[in-house]
Amino acid sequence: MFTTLTNRAFNAPLWMHATATLASFGAFQGTRIFLDKLYAASQHPVDFATGQLGFDGATTLGYYDAMREGGTFGIYVQTQLFDFAFIAAVIVFGICFGTLLARMGQVGSLTRKLGLAAAGFAVAGGLLDASENLMSFIMMQFDTVIPQVLAYIYSSFAALKFISLTLAMALALATLITGVISSGLGMMRRPTAA
Repeated sequence: MFTTLTNRAFNAPLWMHATATLASFGAFQGTRIFLDKLYAASQHPVDFATGQLGFDGATTLGYYDAMREGGTFGIYVQTQLFDFAFIAAVIVFGICFGTLLARMGQVGSLTRKLGLAAAGFAVAGGLLDASENLMSFIMMQFDTVIPQVLAYIYSSFAALKFISLTLAMALALATLITGVISSGLGMMRRPTAA
C-alpha cells in the first residue's frame, strides 16, 4: 500500500503534488490546534509527552482519577478519539511531504531514498500513535489498578512513535540538504553557453 501511494505521488503532476502537500499541511495544523485545545480542556495533569512516557500504571491511573474528579474525563476521551483525525493528517502530510522532497532526486539516488524513508517513518509514527491510542482506551477501562504490563506497552508505543516522527523530520531535512547539494553540483557540471 505504501508503494502504491508513493508511486501515485511520483506520477502526479508536480503542481498537484505540491498542492496536496500544502492541503495536508493545513489539515495537520488545523487538527493539531484543535487537539491541543481539547487536551487543555480535559485538564490532564501533565503535558501529553510526560503522560504518555510514564511507563507506570499507577501514575496513569492517577491522571485519569484527577480528570474524573474534575469532571473532565469525558473531554479526555473525546481528545483521544479526535487524535485519530490528527494521526491521519500526520500520515497523509508525511507521505506528501516526503515524496515531494524525494522528487528532487533521480530514481535510486540518495535524495530519493531519504525522502521515501522520511515518508515511511511518518507513516510508522502515525501507526504507532494509533496503537498507543488504542492501548489508552483499554487502560481507561480500569477503575482501581491499571496492569503494569499495559502501561509498559502503552508507553513503549509512545516512545517508538516519538522516535519515528523525529527520524521522519531528520530525514526530511537530510533529503532537502542532499537535494539542494546534488542540484547545485549538477548545475556546476553542466556546460554553459559561450
